[in-house]
Amino acid sequence: MKPSERESDKPSFWQLVFAQSKVNGALYLGEQLPGRSWDWPKNTYFQRRLRRVRWYQTSEKIQLN
Repeated sequence: MKPSERESDKPSFWQLVFAQSKVNGALYLGEQLPGRSWDWPKNTYFQRRLRRVRWYQTSEKIQLN
């Protein structure tokens, strides 16, 4: 890294992942990527929607019996 390069000029973690993607014709070197710890997003729109749909399906089954 050149001393004149700013932090914002460095590629992000995901830019490195996609740059090394086999789809892009590159050799994947996953061992060279920086380690990253993360959790799945919680309480997203789709998760709330899925809970609502499942709740309605359960309610409909109870009403049919």
